[in-house]
Amino acid sequence: MTARFKQVAVALLILAGALLTPSTASATGNFCSVSGATQVSVGNYNPFVGGGLNQVPVTLELQRYFASSSKRTQKVNFYLVRASSGMTGLEVSYQGASVLYTPPAAPVLSTSNPRSGTVDYNFGNAKQPNTVQISLVVTLPPGLDLPAGEPIVFDMVYVCTGVGGLNSVSTPTTLADAVTLNVNVLSALQASYAGPPLNFGEIGAISDAEAPTHVVEGDIRVASSGPYTVSMTAANGYRMTYPGGNPAVAAQRIGYSIGFLGQTLSNADPSMALVICKRAGVGGELLPITATLQDGGGGKAPSPVYKDVLTVTITPAVYWYELSGVDCSGL
Repeated sequence: MTARFKQVAVALLILAGALLTPSTASATGNFCSVSGATQVSVGNYNPFVGGGLNQVPVTLELQRYFASSSKRTQKVNFYLVRASSGMTGLEVSYQGASVLYTPPAAPVLSTSNPRSGTVDYNFGNAKQPNTVQISLVVTLPPGLDLPAGEPIVFDMVYVCTGVGGLNSVSTPTTLADAVTLNVNVLSALQASYAGPPLNFGEIGAISDAEAPTHVVEGDIRVASSGPYTVSMTAANGYRMTYPGGNPAVAAQRIGYSIGFLGQTLSNADPSMALVICKRAGVGGELLPITATLQDGGGGKAPSPVYKDVLTVTITPAVYWYELSGVDCSGL
C-alpha cells in the first residue's frame, strides 16, 4: 500500500493590531511605586518564513506615584521578565543592552548603583513630569515558537526611591503582567509524511485469519503556530486493488484498516470525524498512523501491486479552537 498526504498551509491573520498594556499599580501604604502603559504595532510575524521582526521601537509610558510636591517617587530601577517560557531569543533592550530576563537569571537592582542591563530613571524634582516615555527596542528572531492568537506577557521587577517622607523600596518588587505585547502571529503550518512506507509486502501466502497480525506504522509530522484540524479519506474506501482492478469485486480487493488520532477507519466505517488539535509548535510533533491488514492474499487475483491512496488534510484552525483542541501527539 502506498500513501499520499496533502497539506493545506493557509496563513490566517489572527490579530489586527498590537497592544502593550502594563497593569497599573498604586502605592501601598507609604511606599514609592510606579505604573505604566504603552501601545505599539509591530506588524505580522510568521515563525516559519521571513527574517523575524528586528529592532522594533517600543515606547514604555511610566508614571511615578506622586502624593504631593514633596512626597513622591524620585527614582526607579527595573528590568522585565518573561511571564511565559519557551521564548528564547526574544529580546527587549534599553540603550543597547538587553533588559529582559528568564528567572532565576537577573541583575541586582539598585537606584544608587544601577547596573547595565537594567532601566534606570530619575524623575527629577516636583516640577518635572510625573509621566515619562522610556524608549525600548523589541526583537523577535526567525523561528520563535510564538502561539497564534496569544499575547506575550512580561512582568516588571523594580526598586524605587521615595522622597518627602515616602519610603523607598529596596526589595525587588514584581508588577505582575506589567507589559502585554500582542503580536500578529500568523497561523502558519507545515506538514509532511515522516515515517517508513506503509507497505505490507508480499501477502500471497497470508490467510484471512493471519491478516490482522500484519501491521505497518508511520508518522505524520506537523509544525504549527496555532491549532489545526485533521481529516482523512481513502480513494478506494480502505480497500487496496491493482491497476485496472475493481475494489467492488472481492477477488480484486484487499481490505485494511487505519488507526489514526484515536479513530479506526475501514470500509465498514470509512468516515473520519474531524479532529481539532492544539498547536504543534515550531519544533513540531509526530502523529502516529497504523495500518492493519484485514484480508489475506488467498483467492485474490495475482498482481505485483495492490494499493490504495490516503489523503490527509491538515488545515490551520481559527485560534479560539485552542480552548477545545486536544494533544494529538498523544492519540
